[in-house]
Order: sequence, then structure tokens, then C-alpha cells
Amino acid sequence: MPQETLILGLNPAWQRLFFLDKFTPGEVHRVPKVEEYASGKGINCGRVLQHLGGNPLLMHFLGADYGSRIFDELSACGLNQAPVWIKEPTRICTTIACEGDSTELIEPSPILTEAENEDFIQTLNEYWTSTQCVALCGSFPQGFDVSRINAFDFAGKRVFIDAIEDIDAWLEKGVELLKINLKEYCKLLSRLGIPQVTSSPQFWKMTATAVLERLPIKNLVVTDEDSPVRAFRLVEKKFQGMQLQPPAITVQNDIGAGDSFFAGWLYADGEGLGFEEALVKATAVAVARCEVERPWNLSLERVAELEAELQSQIEKLE
Repeated sequence: MPQETLILGLNPAWQRLFFLDKFTPGEVHRVPKVEEYASGKGINCGRVLQHLGGNPLLMHFLGADYGSRIFDELSACGLNQAPVWIKEPTRICTTIACEGDSTELIEPSPILTEAENEDFIQTLNEYWTSTQCVALCGSFPQGFDVSRINAFDFAGKRVFIDAIEDIDAWLEKGVELLKINLKEYCKLLSRLGIPQVTSSPQFWKMTATAVLERLPIKNLVVTDEDSPVRAFRLVEKKFQGMQLQPPAITVQNDIGAGDSFFAGWLYADGEGLGFEEALVKATAVAVARCEVERPWNLSLERVAELEAELQSQIEKLE
């Protein structure tokens, strides 16, 4: 069995997805098709990783009716969970999908109590010692005491992050992968005081090198919607950068594309694939995800086709 990956997807949502042929703000719309299901970065990542053949354990806060629906749905598909039950209801994310574009309306996250923070720490303690691979997906709920999880012993842990807020202490401890989008990357550069001269042809090399020299990040990946995926690392203190342009496809629903990319990289890492292979695998998974309505419905055969297509298209960034 593949090595278990503890996924901390602490801010889940119940997804309501409206499909429209045309969306005009201010107009009345009769929705021909509505779907509802468990969602959120951790859930999307966990279910895709499971679909690929990985072995995820998902830890998340769940509350009230929608929390129970999420738990039941994930239990039915066989995804291992370590829920922390809270008083406030799990939030709802309403998404309008129209002509390949998505408009999201996300409710505020629940506010945790001190007792619920304590429940989280006790639950995490049950798995921490036996866990080698930890993946942090997305934001923390309101009231989450991040200082308590920062105090955990990370020695021997292989940490993967798809988040930007409240992660500085994690980055300083050292991570295998930081996967963020371009907007989040610019936030990170601002926090580190790294100049952002985007007009410079050396922008990526200069900024990524500065980040990797300041923080013990093994692999840094920046996604930017339809633009190339860019991946960076230092090999014996020498910069290595690559980019890969996703192919043009007919998009059915792109919600969770980044989460699927993250799952693809986690799976590739668990299979012992190298830097370039992980980039190709993760990109292929993200693209295949966008061709179907739900992330975990992606076709493994289509992923393999895309991998074969993308292997020869990696470009080196000098």
C-alpha cells in the first residue's frame, strides 16, 4: 500500500454548483442544472489523490448538517477521515459555471472555540508520530490557533504546502513543496521584501532564486491559470527552473484545478518520480480535471495521454 499522506484540509465547504449557458449580473436566471457535493482544497486534493492510487487521510473541521453530509459522502467513497466536530456550520461555496469560467461566492469560515482548538490538537497528536508525509491545503478557519500546530516537532516529516497565509513558520522548518498561484507568489515576495520587477526577462530567475536562498524550500511551483506552470529548485546551490504550458482544452469546470495539481505532485512524489516527471504528472492531472465536472471524475487514461504529450514540452528557464 502507498505511504499514507496526512492531508490537513481544515477549511472545507459544501459545494453548490450552478451550470448556466449565459450569466449576466443583475438578471434573473433559471438554472437548468445544479450539483451539490463535498468540496474545499483538502477534500479535492484527497479525493484526487485517492483516485490516482494514493493513500490519503483527511483531517478537517466539520459542523452541523453540511458537515455531516460531507462526512457521509467521503465515507461512502472510502476516503479515510479524521474529523474534528465543531458547533458552527460548515460553510457553503456557491459557484456559477458558464462558458468555461467560474464565479465563486464563498461564505465566511466558521469561528473555532478554544475547546475545538484543543480537540484538533488531541486528534492531530493521535496521527502525528506515525505520519511521515503531511500536506497542508488551503486556509485555516477563523479562530484557529496556528501557534499550537507550529509548536509540533516536524523532524522527519516531509511537508507539502498549497497555501499562503500563516505558513511562515512551516516554511522556515523546511518543506518539500510550496505550490502557490501567481497572486499568492507576489504576496510571498512582498512579505520577504523581494522586488517585483515583472517587466524584467529575469523576473522568475531572480525572484525564485531569492526565495529559495532565504527559505528551505526544496521545490517551488507557481501556477497561473492558462499560463505556463513554473517550477524551481536549487541543485547544489545552482538555480534550476522549468516551465510547462498546459494544452488548450474544452473546459467543463476548473474548480479545484490547483488542488488536483497538488494531488498529482503528491502522487508522483510517493511513486519516487523526479522533478520533471512530477511537474508533468501534476500538470496532466490538473488539465484532465478541467475536462470533467468533478475533480475525482478525471480519467486516468486521459492523464496518461496528457503525460505522453507534455513530456517533450518542458522548457528550461535560464
